[in-house]
Amino acid sequence: MQLLISRFIFVCCLLPSAQLAYARNTQNEMEIIEVEQQRTTTANYQLIQRSEFLASAQSLSDVLSTINGVQITQISGVGNPVNVSIRGSSSKQVQLYIDGQLINDNQFGGFDLNQIPVEQIQSIEVSKSQAIGTGMTPIGGVIRVNTYNPSASQTRLSLAAGSFGFKEANLSHNIKLDTHALSLGGQFLKVNNDYGYLVPQTFDNSAISAEQPLRNNDYDKTALYINDQISLNAHNIRLNAQYTKQNKAIANYQNNSPENLSNLETTNWRAGYIHVWKSNSKRLSEFEFESYLDSKKEHYIDAQSSVLQRDYFYDTDKYFVSLKPTFVFDNITLLPYSNLAKQQFTSEQFLNDQINICNGFSGCDVTAQQTDLHFGTRVEWQSEDLPLQSYLLANKQKSRSSNQKRNVSAEQIDQLKQDDSYSSYELGATTHLYAIELELAFSKGVRTPTLFELYGDRGAFKGNANLAPEHSNTFMLASSYNKNALNITSSLYRTKQENAIVAIFNSTGTGSYTNVSDATLNGLELQIDYRFNSAWSTQLQANVIDSQTHSEFVAFDDKKLPGIYHQQYSVSLDYQLNEAWRLSLDTHIDKELYFNRTNRFTNTQAKGNGTPSDREISDFSVTWQNSQHTLSLQVNNIFNNDYLDLANRPAQGRSFQVKYSIKGL
Repeated sequence: MQLLISRFIFVCCLLPSAQLAYARNTQNEMEIIEVEQQRTTTANYQLIQRSEFLASAQSLSDVLSTINGVQITQISGVGNPVNVSIRGSSSKQVQLYIDGQLINDNQFGGFDLNQIPVEQIQSIEVSKSQAIGTGMTPIGGVIRVNTYNPSASQTRLSLAAGSFGFKEANLSHNIKLDTHALSLGGQFLKVNNDYGYLVPQTFDNSAISAEQPLRNNDYDKTALYINDQISLNAHNIRLNAQYTKQNKAIANYQNNSPENLSNLETTNWRAGYIHVWKSNSKRLSEFEFESYLDSKKEHYIDAQSSVLQRDYFYDTDKYFVSLKPTFVFDNITLLPYSNLAKQQFTSEQFLNDQINICNGFSGCDVTAQQTDLHFGTRVEWQSEDLPLQSYLLANKQKSRSSNQKRNVSAEQIDQLKQDDSYSSYELGATTHLYAIELELAFSKGVRTPTLFELYGDRGAFKGNANLAPEHSNTFMLASSYNKNALNITSSLYRTKQENAIVAIFNSTGTGSYTNVSDATLNGLELQIDYRFNSAWSTQLQANVIDSQTHSEFVAFDDKKLPGIYHQQYSVSLDYQLNEAWRLSLDTHIDKELYFNRTNRFTNTQAKGNGTPSDREISDFSVTWQNSQHTLSLQVNNIFNNDYLDLANRPAQGRSFQVKYSIKGL
């Protein structure tokens, strides 16, 4: 903490104190205050508007990492998988929505944060435990991304360049008509990711370790999108479509081989339709219909040498429809809803261009399907006499799934099927007392087993049809204080997670998923925002988690949860130098991340006690902006060029990005 404070003071002293008293008229002060108030913050919910991250954020994960209680961990380098944890959850326990579409994959449970560029985002909503509106209550919260919805006709171009060959271009064109708000845009991104890395066994001499620029670690992405908002009297219609193609080369971290050509190519397109009808009925306020189609094709090439190449093809198709009327009865709002979703997954493997024959020992090609019928009701009540409101959300999901082996002889054809039913609920109340808001909530969250966890790969990795869903019971007490220039939010929560699903391998190398343990988490979040004057503002965050597992398996009993930081602290400082210039410094300290089951790790570098990913990171940014032009410089990790990522490998360290944007072309 002393180091954090000293760096904070160091950057403060760099700023010319003579600028503190620069003259501003009342109108300009009001404009700055309006921008700051675009962020809606409570202890459990956060809404971040486009204007807050558009100037400098490189990715969606950059924006999410600023939210207290949200942890972003990834293997270093742009384009690599990103894990998101909310209040100690796993990434599979977090729900990601884009325009109402649930992006989580039924086959493996994850989602791709690299999919949507920040230039295509209108706003980001984060709920740290409860659902947003309607939907199954998650264990680890909800992230909802709302895509760009233009308010005026204009063309916008942004160009960015940075360390390790980073290059990005975004172009969007908006057309505002009487009944239409049309937006078209595209992104092209390319980065080499050739940062210095200490190779354990170099390709030329396996007995020598040396730092080398990483080979075969580049990433490129092309994304195109179109959105149309149509307003016709009582009807609001939103059409959207997006196409994304990504290619991520996969480095060989062990020897940095120049022969390695491994990579993952992903092509994804989605189309959505949302229709809201505003009713004149006394009780029926509105009726919403929503549907979407989503198709993803992945091609993974495992070619670490010129002798052997394995090709894996994965196709995933999703279909979704939803009906949601809204009824109003005096001070009660009723939102019943029903969803029908279907997903199909198909895999195909080749070895040196020869199709893989399923033999029951190695992984088999499969076709897997899942159909979900999901229904529930949200009830909201507002007191007529007191500053008190409450809600109840109850859900039920019925799932039917199947898995069938491919590329087998006729006598080996079989199909496994399973029907399951899950439920979740949450209850909350909020009251206001002067400048204080109090919130009390209880929820039962659920994370259903994925198709891979239920059925395995029909080879050496066996399925487990007896898996119980992961679920949690969370009690949360939160408060917010907002008066004048001071805003304080705090949250105390206790979560009991049950039936953790973990992969277990026996002595022969055969594996399957098993419910192995429960866990108790006690957490505290505290955030203080304070504006000293029209120029200076600061933010302090603290996130502390205490976790303990409980299991009949000794190896999983009385341990800390792996993969999450148990202590996080940050200090941020913003300085509005004048109407055009803004400077920011953010310093973060993350501690107590556990990698392995024993909670011990041999630390070869003096960076903490057995937790090699303890890190201290400071980011600095400066932004110049006028009515049409924006220029920003972002310097990441300015004081520390050497720390370890989630995979315990040297990360890319210090980096920078310059971004220029012009609108109104």
